[in-house]
Amino acid sequence: MAQAFDTLKIADNLEEAGLDRDKARAIADGIRQALDSRNEAAASREYVLKVALGIVTANAAITFGLLKLLLP
Repeated sequence: MAQAFDTLKIADNLEEAGLDRDKARAIADGIRQALDSRNEAAASREYVLKVALGIVTANAAITFGLLKLLLP
């Protein structure tokens, strides 16, 4: 059964963590799209790549946000 994904809440959490609004919304929307497009029967190669890309993108954005906070 599919679970609801609160895109706005995730975007708000990312903003609170220091990301700007556009990046936070893009990351949350990318994760939602990856979750929406998954094949319920089995994880296809394409689905795995989409999820991995979402994780890498989120990691990069969080790292960039932390660097902005830590470096003058």
